[in-house]
Amino acid sequence: MDITSEFSSSDDDFCFEVLHDEIDRIHRSMCDKECESSDESDDVVLGVRNRKIRVIDSDSDSDSDASQPDQSEWTPCDESTEIPPRINFVSGERPAGPRVSANVIEPLDFLKLFFTEELADQVVSDTNRYASRKLEEMVLSSRSIWHTWRNITKEEFWAFIAVIVNMGTMTAANMKEYWSADATSYIPFYPNTFSRERFTQIFWMLHAEIFSAQQSQPRTRLQLITGYLEYINSKLLNYFTPGKEICVDESVVKYKGRVSFITYNPKKPTKWGIRIYTLADSGTGYICGILPYYGSLTTQSLIRPDLPVSTRIPLHLYTTLLNKVPGAQGHHMFTDRYYTSYILANELRKLKCHLTGTILPNRKGLPDAIKNKMHLPKGKSMVAYRKDDNLVLAWKDKRIVTVFTNFYNAAMNNVKRTLRHNVETVIRKPDAVINYTKFMGGVDVADHYASTYCFMRKSLKWWRKLFFWGLEICIINSYILYKLVKKQRNEKPLNHLQFRKILVKQLKGDFRQPRRVSTSTSNSDNIRLNGKLHVMLSGAKRDCKVCSNRNTPGGRRETSSYCDTCPQKPRMHLGQCFVNYHTKVQYRD
Repeated sequence: MDITSEFSSSDDDFCFEVLHDEIDRIHRSMCDKECESSDESDDVVLGVRNRKIRVIDSDSDSDSDASQPDQSEWTPCDESTEIPPRINFVSGERPAGPRVSANVIEPLDFLKLFFTEELADQVVSDTNRYASRKLEEMVLSSRSIWHTWRNITKEEFWAFIAVIVNMGTMTAANMKEYWSADATSYIPFYPNTFSRERFTQIFWMLHAEIFSAQQSQPRTRLQLITGYLEYINSKLLNYFTPGKEICVDESVVKYKGRVSFITYNPKKPTKWGIRIYTLADSGTGYICGILPYYGSLTTQSLIRPDLPVSTRIPLHLYTTLLNKVPGAQGHHMFTDRYYTSYILANELRKLKCHLTGTILPNRKGLPDAIKNKMHLPKGKSMVAYRKDDNLVLAWKDKRIVTVFTNFYNAAMNNVKRTLRHNVETVIRKPDAVINYTKFMGGVDVADHYASTYCFMRKSLKWWRKLFFWGLEICIINSYILYKLVKKQRNEKPLNHLQFRKILVKQLKGDFRQPRRVSTSTSNSDNIRLNGKLHVMLSGAKRDCKVCSNRNTPGGRRETSSYCDTCPQKPRMHLGQCFVNYHTKVQYRD
């Protein structure tokens, strides 16, 4: 899952698996830099900008080779093989689906289930505290916008979020364009809500240094975002219980800045970014759990350090689900080939969870016959092998696809396929492959929503990217929950764009930035009319403040004399212009 539309560095390193020599060669040729891989426990790649970069490749993994267990236990099987024993699905102490009170009706009500008033209060407090500390350290120029800084209020913060959400629904070349007065791009919503100066102030001072209960000590720069995302993660399962089918995949927050835990995958559309592992309900796309990758700090926090990292990630996410939903069992997890393994299947089975996923043929524990199946026997489109309740099959479509499952047998069904020129044909396809295609797209549903109307602007601050990503997850889950509740109540839901537009109106409410009376103008009037001595000096010629009028033909009148006592150093003629300016409130005729 790619969330597409910036950050500072961190000192966290990541310990990961050995990369294959082929992957090293590819990365060297693409980056034109030297890549090095060390042992299995401390694998780093030196790449662009001399950073330690984690290179992700789904075709390589630490448990893909080495010695194999006894292969004699794997036996060939056919379509008539019995279905393995299945664990009865129990959703837990509450039924699967949404769980919200009857007074949650409007889009804003759904959003505040996740981005709560408590969280908004904390962000406002952290932002004001950070701004106060930052401004004390700054030496401001005379024209700096920070002279007008004032603490933000909660009402102003919600209006700021409304502007951010609305920006996601309409793309502009840059943020300045939203405040453009040009007739071709003028949009009243933005200047009617905030001045560009005030919006910029809030945007750059935005902070969320929220500490979670588990944090006994600050984690340096990670404290800028970890507590915020952990708070959101703690709310995800409070209002929704996932169904039987769940899936584990990853999101990539696009970012190419300097941060030690940036990841690179040359085979993905978003090659550079910050990786976030995600557990989702396959049927609805509802995000049930998130696990941001912060380098070695993330791997150290995962359960079961004796297992490969690619196995620990789905185990960690599923264990978190079981802790939040007591009594749940019998889930069916779908994973891609990066996570799927014989080890993961056995560990999930101990937790009363099934597994189905594509798998690399060279994974540990698989039969040699599958590893060597570069070409299937003539006349056969599938071969399958079984060991206890586990099944691994290789099926040839346009290429050979290898699937591992402990839920299905090797049965195949007829599936219609539309070729070019709307020509329909029927192919034989394994049930495991059919259902994998059906249920693996849960994270992709959220990805589709996010990529459509997501606010993701370039930024040098990596944590700011994750802040807006967390906000986007709240909005996506809000909309999915909203649709499910509307369906339960037999009401027609709004579409995604309508939902966001109403959410923007409700977030903004009646807020409109008050027109600030210029302090400098007020002070200038007080000095101008104080009746005291005003010193006149000479300088470059400019329009007279009193008698010059460029709107009238021949009305432009310039002078080099100016009042050095008045703050604005206004030009004016000596004599009557000087008297009018310093004695009359309305000094122009």
